[in-house]
Amino acid sequence: MNIVEKYVSEFNENDEELVVNSISNKDALKWMNEEIPYLYCPDKEIEKTYYFRWWTYRKHIKETEDGYMITEFLPKVSWSGKHNTINATCGHHINEGRWLKNAGKYLNDYIKHFLTYEGGLRYSSWLIYASLNLYKTKHCFDLQKFYDLAVCYFEKVKELHKTDSGLYFSVDGLDAMEYSISGRHNFQKIKGLRPTLNSYIYAGAKSLYEISVLLGKPNEKYLKEAETIKELMYKYLYQDEFFKAFHPLNEDFTMANKEMLKDVPKELLGFIPWIYSLPNKGDEKVFEMLWDKEIFYAPQGLTTADMRDERFLYEVDHECLWNGYVWPFATSQTLTALLNVIRHYDKNEYSEKYFELLHQYATQHHRITQDGKKIMWIDEVRHPFNDDWSSRTILESLKWSPDKGGKERGKDYNHSTFADLVLSALTGFEIIDNKAEFNPIIPNDWDWYKIENLYIDDKKYTIVYDKTGEKFGNGKGFKVIAE
Repeated sequence: MNIVEKYVSEFNENDEELVVNSISNKDALKWMNEEIPYLYCPDKEIEKTYYFRWWTYRKHIKETEDGYMITEFLPKVSWSGKHNTINATCGHHINEGRWLKNAGKYLNDYIKHFLTYEGGLRYSSWLIYASLNLYKTKHCFDLQKFYDLAVCYFEKVKELHKTDSGLYFSVDGLDAMEYSISGRHNFQKIKGLRPTLNSYIYAGAKSLYEISVLLGKPNEKYLKEAETIKELMYKYLYQDEFFKAFHPLNEDFTMANKEMLKDVPKELLGFIPWIYSLPNKGDEKVFEMLWDKEIFYAPQGLTTADMRDERFLYEVDHECLWNGYVWPFATSQTLTALLNVIRHYDKNEYSEKYFELLHQYATQHHRITQDGKKIMWIDEVRHPFNDDWSSRTILESLKWSPDKGGKERGKDYNHSTFADLVLSALTGFEIIDNKAEFNPIIPNDWDWYKIENLYIDDKKYTIVYDKTGEKFGNGKGFKVIAE
């Protein structure tokens, strides 16, 4: 029994397979053996969760007349679009899926779907940036055709969200972050200048410029647009050494100033700009708030709002709350940002904290059944202090209302990344000067790990780390073996 079969057997045995798309549980082992990189590591929580998340990801692969799609919810929900797709998490789906052996098979049509289908404009997303990540990993689509579609899509996004301030507005619910502390006043939807969409547009502009360079036709327009967004985000949204969401009651964005941000709490979304290297070097000390038990570090995970704020966990009659609850969506964004800071802001001293937070994230992936059995689980939102998937508890109390998505709406929820966080850190893969580079971060207390069946483009790699040289017999240290 190989390592994949070991975990798949357990996951299948404990699963109630309520929805089947293109790859059923009985076909999961065959698909995973073929498609995913194999991970062996001493942290068994991370290792098991890594395989669990691939096992759940394949549940969301759906073959349609428009090609393969990736879903967020397994059951059909009323707020989804064609093929039950929702663009809010497409960036997560692409970043995670880029590590599949045949990533283009599953993601190319999905990307085209959101670039050309009106549902791709409904929620904020980092579609262009994630698609460029996929291209760098697999070179699996025509870059010129993608660029032409992406430019059109990008201009539509800007037109829909532009303000006289020069930044772009969004609403917390359409950032997939409903009932946030900053975004709702008296429970009404208020347009805001938020670090979310503005960071995604910044990343889109930088990506379009990078693509134009790769195509031999540098378009400085997009580089200048990115620089302008950065300047304006520092002007309007940076206060108390933190990026905050600005929601003026009169929606007069030209009157925005930092004084108005004094009463706005720090929220986890303030770390999003760091994913895209938007902030200045020297401002990264803010990440130390992530392991501060009075600010963001709660027993069950990273809270989406500062625990010191008096509105933390304010009461709302809804199952999806971003007012301090723990969301895998936000956790994976924040850890992606932290990893980027370690790599590109020379903060190697944060490496141990990255793996501590990754381990904590892994431990969230469970549920205790009514008969007391602990099984692997991923759902929508967790309580920060209790071992409870709070959205599931609420929906169960409502007897799985069809209006809310029906039975086990959030089961196997595809709303975040995990494998990408593991593989990005342990391989250290990046394209630098058009060349594949491997510069991993490795926990001090790990003596070994191995990654097999890793495909970058069409080349197969094995990644080995052996501190003493005794575990695998291939010598000491980190090695990349191209097969």
